[in-house]
Amino acid sequence: MTTGEISVTTARQHYTRTAHRRLLTAAAVTAAVAVLTAGCSSNDGGDNKAAPTSSPGTSAPISASPPASADPQAAEKAKVLDRYAAFWVEAAKAYETGSVNGTKVVFYASDAALNETISDVTKMKQSDTAMKGAPGHRAEVSALTVSGDRPTATISDCLDLSTWQIVERSNGQVLPYPTEQPMRYVTEFDAMFLNGQWWFTKFVRHGDRTC
Repeated sequence: MTTGEISVTTARQHYTRTAHRRLLTAAAVTAAVAVLTAGCSSNDGGDNKAAPTSSPGTSAPISASPPASADPQAAEKAKVLDRYAAFWVEAAKAYETGSVNGTKVVFYASDAALNETISDVTKMKQSDTAMKGAPGHRAEVSALTVSGDRPTATISDCLDLSTWQIVERSNGQVLPYPTEQPMRYVTEFDAMFLNGQWWFTKFVRHGDRTC
């Protein structure tokens, strides 16, 4: 192996250990996440549909667990989870293509969530890496306040990386996760109801909380 090849390999290993730990160690995408995600502007009318985001080890879509008869907030929680699932579909596209352009990420998130997603996606592209596939989820609305001018919600999710691969953008070669990277960990997303929609404004990856 030449000195140049060693430098490239070392740089990619460093990216995997640092930027990806920030991106994936418990998001995307982005997106995340995600990562993640977008401005407080009006909806285009087509992003309210639930997107099929897998639970760990399954292909079941994210959905609200309590029936409406048992939980008076079930209907609103379902709307939050629908937006969350749709966000992740778009965030996964951004992490694969290296840009939020051409996705609907900006219709689902804003503020820190959007800025961090864009930053993570950009760094991956600069490092010649991308994410293929999509993460699995086991999400629930852990907090919901619908009173006041700005209703808020918190989503707690068990993010599963086993179906989301790091690849070298130039040749598609699969790159390993760091050995210390948990493949399932807890993430939390904050959401705010604004302009008739739920927007994801912030997310935290809890790398020390496996699930």
